[in-house]
Amino acid sequence: MRTPSDAAIDSYYRAAALGLRLLEAREARGRRFGEAAAATWRALGGELEDRDRLDLLLRDAAVSNPLAFSARGVFDLAWLTDDEPFGPSFPQASAGLAAALLREAASSLAATDAPAILDAAAAAWKLAPLAPEPPLADRLQRVGPATRVVASGPRAIAMLAAHANARGDLDLGEQVLLVTDAPAERQMFGFALLLTGSRGRPRVISAAQASAARSRALGFMRCDVSLLSQDAAAPAREAAAALAKELAS
Repeated sequence: MRTPSDAAIDSYYRAAALGLRLLEAREARGRRFGEAAAATWRALGGELEDRDRLDLLLRDAAVSNPLAFSARGVFDLAWLTDDEPFGPSFPQASAGLAAALLREAASSLAATDAPAILDAAAAAWKLAPLAPEPPLADRLQRVGPATRVVASGPRAIAMLAAHANARGDLDLGEQVLLVTDAPAERQMFGFALLLTGSRGRPRVISAAQASAARSRALGFMRCDVSLLSQDAAAPAREAAAALAKELAS
């Protein structure tokens, strides 16, 4: 069992709160934030704190979007069961951070467009800006509804999300296998699925596990296009390139 660093936990909660604000803006029901939601929370009384409230909101969101909101999915905590987003030993957000995130969410809703959300999530993880990489543009244009893609890197994720939104007929969960060891990329891929309306179960594999046998066990049988951005970590990028070659149809 490995525990994420304090900085990674902080980034996870900051990015996840952006996702909660996105859901709130989409639904426009005031279910999570605002005075009515705060009053309901206060009525519960007891010993619960703001960080408990934040975790409960994330647990609820993780039911339908685990890779965006579940600490298990983001940090690949395989020792937890599939339906347990946190586990008793996972560190909560600090009291000050939880209060700040809830206060910010109540005061303004997040943008709902994919570039803004993914840019904000990247900033929460202290990543470089998600500028498109022109060398990948031609490869991206080959991605249609039947295409299977091996991807790695935050910019590749952002470019796939933009392409899927522009077309409207892609399912990134069904069509993409992400190779990464980075929690930031896992969470950003979860946001990409949420933003593009994917119905497929996300397929994510670590660099060490990136083999044709493992990929096929996940239901990913071939690779038609590889999309590997320069901001991918070298081990993941190299593993993704080798896997794409191995799965080439």
